[in-house]
Amino acid sequence: MRKEKIYDAAIVGSGASGGLAAKVLAEKGMEVIVLEAGPPVDPARDFKSHTPPWEMAYRGARPPEVRQTQWNQTVANEYNSHFYVKDTEHPYTTDPGKPFVWIRSRIVGGKTLHWGRLSWRLSPYDFKAGSHDGYGDDWPIAYEDLAPYYDKAEGFIGVSGSAEGLKQLPDGNFLPPMPPSCQEVIFRKAAGRAGLRAIPMRAAMLTRPLKGQPHRAPCHYCGHCSHGCDVNAMFSSISSTLPAAEATGKYTLRPNSIVRKVLVDSNTGKARGLSVVDRETRQDFEIAAKTVVLGASTLESTRILLNSKNAQHPNGLGNSSGALGHYLMDHFGGIGITGFLPMFKGAEITNTDGKATGTYIPRFRNLDERHPDFIRGYGFEAWSFGAQGFPWFANSVPGFGAAFKEEVKRRYPALVSFTTRAEMLARYENRVSIDPEVKDRWGIPVLRFSCAHGDNERKMAQDALAKAHEIMAAAGAEVLWVDDEMTAPGVIIHELGTCRMGDDPESSVLNRFNQAHDVKNLFVVDGGCFVSSACQNPTLTILALAWRACDYLADEFR
Repeated sequence: MRKEKIYDAAIVGSGASGGLAAKVLAEKGMEVIVLEAGPPVDPARDFKSHTPPWEMAYRGARPPEVRQTQWNQTVANEYNSHFYVKDTEHPYTTDPGKPFVWIRSRIVGGKTLHWGRLSWRLSPYDFKAGSHDGYGDDWPIAYEDLAPYYDKAEGFIGVSGSAEGLKQLPDGNFLPPMPPSCQEVIFRKAAGRAGLRAIPMRAAMLTRPLKGQPHRAPCHYCGHCSHGCDVNAMFSSISSTLPAAEATGKYTLRPNSIVRKVLVDSNTGKARGLSVVDRETRQDFEIAAKTVVLGASTLESTRILLNSKNAQHPNGLGNSSGALGHYLMDHFGGIGITGFLPMFKGAEITNTDGKATGTYIPRFRNLDERHPDFIRGYGFEAWSFGAQGFPWFANSVPGFGAAFKEEVKRRYPALVSFTTRAEMLARYENRVSIDPEVKDRWGIPVLRFSCAHGDNERKMAQDALAKAHEIMAAAGAEVLWVDDEMTAPGVIIHELGTCRMGDDPESSVLNRFNQAHDVKNLFVVDGGCFVSSACQNPTLTILALAWRACDYLADEFR
């Protein structure tokens, strides 16, 4: 089938970047269609935020189909496993000895339905990291170029946080932060004794009503953020950007639409639309558009471009530089400590069920003084759990029967845990390519991963673990267990790079406005454009970059 209608912009993906692109372009008068590979979402049916675990077959834990396979076992449970895809339907391959865990959501709203919500700006250190320490490339833009768009993004999604005056973590446009628990007050003081600064998390969660979005209520602390927020307190594209696009009358959503490739006009060399297959009927059709915007997620957008090769672009669309698919990054975690604060053992269990944020220790390495063993840096995310869910630490408590239950209850209010979020360097050899032998159930060739951590990450992990012990000792904590194994690439779900931006078309795929060097009416607005990963969660930066790119696109379109 061929669609006769020609849209001003065809947008692939309905998550953070795709939803933001739909809002900005539609509000600027362009007629847009959003293509989502997965089904529509019905919060009344699909969000189980307020279903108590005793009403669920597996008490809210991971069902067998999750426990027995690799897919999403790090994040999915009975509440939210329907948000994720199964590797059996959406396979990928990896090089021997280089595991990669690709965690994906194919549903309207994408990963914004259940994301971690942490919203940090990158700093001047991050945009000019190459100049700062001599490794890799600077971004083609500076912090000052993106700062106005950080302001816009924070103001629209609603970010709760506190101004701290840290040059490595710029302040923003904040709602009031969530107050700390008693345990977090102790932890923050301990971080200070270890010479570190601990601050409230900055999260895309409303702590008060947001002007212009009356349908979004402030957080009521139910504690089920990753299961879908049915009051819209946390930002998602279905709560914010997609409704804003729909209000313009210029927006069409087509779910269950899997994009095979970008179509290119052989005469003009410009994108003319998309080749698409219906997820349910498996019928092929085309979408015609004057511009194409890829926001399908870092790796899906790169997969589409690699599969879009043709006579003019034999190595993949927009890949004259040879950089497409290379420089894959993901933050690493897995380095941290869980323990108890003795002063809280046996304390009254207060209702902190829904405290959805915690404490953050921003990057402190390689700012003004260079560490002798590694470059770049890491931060710590810390939580005190109080009555926040099932006492998962119980299997580490000795005993049996009534005495065992009492000991679990006694330790419950005292639990604290923290983990590392650390930068992975951009390296050419970390890459994805198209596997020539394997296709998904719709006949589309899949990605093959070749990605591994390097010495810089391993040395950084050693330093982070030593610092974690120092903080716990300063808090007087009893250590329950130590996590000393770095997560495999992909586990943190912050995959970045593979479609990097740059001023030089011979070493990058996109220019400073996320526009393909080789195809002027093609834009990539997700995390694929990142030049370096920094150590901060990337979604806020993705939103700001997408907003900036779409402002430029709309101006050029006019």
